[in-house]
Amino acid sequence: MKRLPVPAPLLSSLLVEIHDWAELKCTLRFLWYEVQESGSPKRVPVSILRADGVLLEALGSKDEIERGIRLAVQRGTLFEAGGWLLLRTPQNERAAGRFGPAPAQAVIGQPSERPNIFRLYEENIGMLTPMVADELRAAEEEYPSGWVESAIREAAAGNVRSWRYAAAVLERWKREGRGTRSSGKPGRHPKKVPATDFFERWLAA
Repeated sequence: MKRLPVPAPLLSSLLVEIHDWAELKCTLRFLWYEVQESGSPKRVPVSILRADGVLLEALGSKDEIERGIRLAVQRGTLFEAGGWLLLRTPQNERAAGRFGPAPAQAVIGQPSERPNIFRLYEENIGMLTPMVADELRAAEEEYPSGWVESAIREAAAGNVRSWRYAAAVLERWKREGRGTRSSGKPGRHPKKVPATDFFERWLAA
């Protein structure tokens, strides 16, 4: 699992000062997005946080998300420049004047009737990295509807929280069959292997 670097002040003085859950959760979610950005300085469109599905579920409303962002900015943990959010550091403040406008519409974390595959991954396996996000998109295009979600849930149920394991499950289903095929003909049902044994065999292959 990829580790999330957290600025030292957040674990010292800010941990004492921040009493509002909305502010704390918005700050932490900002850091989750920031660590996935490349280049310098790292910045996150404020529209992404405003429309984030995880924050919406955690805080209950867009108004609470907006309030949490506003409190983080007022405290000076974050600052906004041209629609971007950044950690408030002297270097970031000097660089802010070079930014173009941030995208007006967020495309990450939107709630929908069908579980968002990124959110499902985070809830069942761990932190989503850009590389894994690309692999999830490719897997959704390659495999039948619902397979990727089922493979992630199987990995979690077997307590093997790894995308490599879930990808191996998908390959096994593709090779040996899973339930009923799209043609309507029954697929093969291979003998069930415990998750830990299957993972060890796959690693040894």
